[in-house]
Amino acid sequence: MKSTHIHIEGQVQGVGFRPFVYRLATAHGLRGRVCNGVDGVHIEAEGESNQLQSFINQLQRNHPPIARITHFSVEEHSPYYFTDFKIVDSETSGKHNLLITPDIGLCTDCRSELHNKENHRYHYPFTTCTQCGPRYSIMRSLPYDRPTTAMDEFVMCPTCKQEYNNPMDRRYYSQTNSCPACAIEVKFLSSSGEMLASDWVNALPMLIQKLNEGNIIAMKGIGGYLLLCDATNPQAIKALRERKHRPTKPFALMYSNLESLKQDAYVSDDEAKEFRSIQSPIVLVVAKEHPASGVCTELIAPGLTRIGAMQPYTAMFELMMAELQKPILATSANVSGSPIIYRDDEALLLLNNIADYFIVHNREIEIAQDDSVVQFSSVHNQRVVLRRSRGFAPTVFKNAFSNETILAMGADMKSSFALQANGRIYTSQYLGDLESYESQESYRNALFHLLKLLQLKPDRIVIDAHPNYYSSQWGKTLAESWSIPIQQVQHHKAHAYAVMAENNLLKANEPVLHVIWDGTGYGDDGNSWGGEFFEYNEGSLKRMGQLKYAPVWQGDKMARDGRLAALFIGNESDTVKRFLKNKFPDAVWQYYSKLIATPPQRYTSSVGRLFDAVACLTGINTINSFEGESAMRLETAAMTGVTPIRYRVKWKDTLLETEDLLNQIVLDMEEGIHPEKIAYKFHNYLADVVQSVAEAKQYASIAFSGGVFQNALLMDLIRDRLNGKQLFVHRELSPNDENIAFGQLASVTHEANVSAKSVKSKFQLNPI
Repeated sequence: MKSTHIHIEGQVQGVGFRPFVYRLATAHGLRGRVCNGVDGVHIEAEGESNQLQSFINQLQRNHPPIARITHFSVEEHSPYYFTDFKIVDSETSGKHNLLITPDIGLCTDCRSELHNKENHRYHYPFTTCTQCGPRYSIMRSLPYDRPTTAMDEFVMCPTCKQEYNNPMDRRYYSQTNSCPACAIEVKFLSSSGEMLASDWVNALPMLIQKLNEGNIIAMKGIGGYLLLCDATNPQAIKALRERKHRPTKPFALMYSNLESLKQDAYVSDDEAKEFRSIQSPIVLVVAKEHPASGVCTELIAPGLTRIGAMQPYTAMFELMMAELQKPILATSANVSGSPIIYRDDEALLLLNNIADYFIVHNREIEIAQDDSVVQFSSVHNQRVVLRRSRGFAPTVFKNAFSNETILAMGADMKSSFALQANGRIYTSQYLGDLESYESQESYRNALFHLLKLLQLKPDRIVIDAHPNYYSSQWGKTLAESWSIPIQQVQHHKAHAYAVMAENNLLKANEPVLHVIWDGTGYGDDGNSWGGEFFEYNEGSLKRMGQLKYAPVWQGDKMARDGRLAALFIGNESDTVKRFLKNKFPDAVWQYYSKLIATPPQRYTSSVGRLFDAVACLTGINTINSFEGESAMRLETAAMTGVTPIRYRVKWKDTLLETEDLLNQIVLDMEEGIHPEKIAYKFHNYLADVVQSVAEAKQYASIAFSGGVFQNALLMDLIRDRLNGKQLFVHRELSPNDENIAFGQLASVTHEANVSAKSVKSKFQLNPI
């Protein structure tokens, strides 16, 4: 007889791994035990040598589909002489070294049970099993067991207990197990808190009726409340926009299944696979001109051709959609500028002026999460994560950069933080923009929740170089209170390190060109960067090109008003100023004419502001009611304006002359060229800019990061231009500022291992 200890690390808790091990071990005639630990799954297995080897092989090859194994070790030892094989209580001591399992969408088996009248979970809105349901959002501590989650308050009925203890049942050790006999309680409430239904059986028909009547419902989901209304009812959508103070920002939609979505939109194979995945993110797809359902696409996504659609990812959503039989508008429930609301008392207090009715339940949400958002480019099918949250966070499948415990605070826009600990990297869910106190509180809660789960304190903290970022200021406060060192990483360098680390480029043998384009980031010279070219060579990152600096007056107002973006970028051009004059009232024009003659507050090289300027000059968009609106509208317009004619690209040393571009656009407008064609020429121009730098010294490898590269059309055009070169983009992470914290980790750990030395740039022009 042979005896082994098997240690499996990775995403192996909350995925049905222990029941899988039990069934596999008994099928092989083995004896022993399996348990969860704070560092993964531990197995003691005894049996004949050939049986053990077959067992080990199948553990690695045939594990549960949502499990991810990052380390697998086998150690022989003296036999314990077990008499059978068991699942035993979890070990809670030791260093926490787990990949935390994200929340998982409804699986096929549970979805089928919901509609089976012969099944005792028929129409039960919290049906789950070992392969689906909430995980991260209900965790209070590790390892993942029922007593360490929000399910601890719910006592299983005899039937559920029998399933839980039956090794042959798929709910064996399912920590979220419940059924109608031991149900999580649902209530239907009015906006004033009056109870209108005290159970799901009575709440469901009332919910359907109120939605069909045009009411707005706040429903508690996995990671927080969603606001719902009939997506085919224009009055309901307009009312929601008015109440949320959200005039044009797109809303997400929920479709009952892929077939119903395909009646309203063009869905590629990749988009369909993502839509139906167990993560169930929002997927952007091109809407048909005349959607079969009658969904109001112009009100859902004004001025855009893509709509965001997701499948029902909980049993409650599945039952609602099956009854409703039409798409539903489903957007995060919050007050404008604040994070998603997930506590019941806050929902009733803060949403009663938005929602007409509430669907609440008594299972607590421990940590809030928005829905994730994904899109694919239309030509090259490049997958782009626009928002990384429910279904994906906080796990990152990358090895730690060092043995240190390091906390990276990230940025303030599209914020997230990252934590390196015990050989793992954790990147938080999307936490929004840290402008409001509520958003800052949500950020703090998410951080302390993860630190509590992992039971650790950082050795050092990394922050963005921006002195006024809340994330940086709070990082300094934490470092002082914990008496640990703190470091700064420049914003765009963090972007560069993030895409390098994600693509294993930190040890690249050849120079890598980095194109880092976004809206803003505090530069090493105190100016606002955002249109940067870096070269990574011999372990060192150097800035070696940029958009020509444009002066900035009146701070962040330039980011909201495209007229100011165009005026400030083109401030030395009489052509641009002549064209812009009629876009301002006379008194306002006189004011700005005097203002631009004074010294500016700072300078910017932002590509984001260039998008704003072009959108204004073409009349496609002037005022940004939400961040990135002009860029989204320009991309949409460009999709219908394909033309072979291009704008010239003009460099002066290492500076891109963007004022020259604006002059060309104004001349096109004055000649009556359609704005859609100008929009396409602008996207082509940006692709030509990248090509001109890449070919200056024939870079073979080019990496991209920054919010601008959420633009699917631009990435397709760049791939066409740079065909034959190696292009590196983000895969698990978003190109926007959500990756900053990950890049901060990569930067400080890499640079600590690289000796400081001068690196000669391989770019033809003079380095900056």
